[in-house]
Amino acid sequence: MRNTFVFLTSLSLLSGFFYSCEKQEGEGGDGSIVGRVYKIVDDGAICSTSDIDSNSDALKSLMTTISENNSVLNKLYGKKSYTSAQIDSLNARRDHYTRVMNRSFHFEKDTIVGCDEDVYIIYGNHEYGYDDKVKTSYDGTYRFDYLNDGNYKIFAYNDNADGRSGVVFDVKVDGGEVYGGDFYINDGKNANLCGVVGYMEAIASKGYEYMPGVDQRVYLREENSLTIDDCRVNDNGLYVFPKLKPNTVYYVWSVTEDGKNEGVYAKMKKFKTGEAGSIVPGPILQSEVF
Repeated sequence: MRNTFVFLTSLSLLSGFFYSCEKQEGEGGDGSIVGRVYKIVDDGAICSTSDIDSNSDALKSLMTTISENNSVLNKLYGKKSYTSAQIDSLNARRDHYTRVMNRSFHFEKDTIVGCDEDVYIIYGNHEYGYDDKVKTSYDGTYRFDYLNDGNYKIFAYNDNADGRSGVVFDVKVDGGEVYGGDFYINDGKNANLCGVVGYMEAIASKGYEYMPGVDQRVYLREENSLTIDDCRVNDNGLYVFPKLKPNTVYYVWSVTEDGKNEGVYAKMKKFKTGEAGSIVPGPILQSEVF
């Protein structure tokens, strides 16, 4: 009986010894996690995803989307009142045209390397806080060294127009160096905003039909704001405004003349931007020029 007791005690101590030798996630090993951070400092210009030029199928499809959306905007911001169900239906159609729009256009992100940025690491699977952090180098690289094998989370922070958010990667270390991934983080209030693309047409004083309002000026301001932005209409009659606030109502307008040297007045229309990062179709504008 005594020998059996000694044997069981020795077995217990031995199993405890092996258990204590199991290495948990954290420092003390030979593993490394490396990667790079890039900063999106601006949403940049709005670019088309296909060739939108005169008489192209892409332009015809775009004009159909803008025209159909224009009828929705005229109803939403017209004088007629609608029931809640009708307004929901109109907004659903408007959201559909926005999704179509985002297949035609995208933001050309303005990106630089993220030097001196914080990257954080979590050992294991716990969800609160972090265990360590490093600063990125001059070329945006980050590196966590001396890690045991196991599962890790690494993350960095976005600075968006509406607050901060985390970008998280799950990484498994299994001896040696592991590439953790590249972080693309927003930086500043000009990132993660919205845009609008619309159409303007003009008619000459002695003309008979509206034509694309090439090189005409279009103006924009946020509802209840006096600050005005403007742009020139491109060669296909399109006006473009990036860097707009998400889910915000704007006025957009051109100016028209009643007669030569008789002054000008604004023909204003309303639209609302969508979720952050989206590009919405704008109202169709018309003016008479001399």
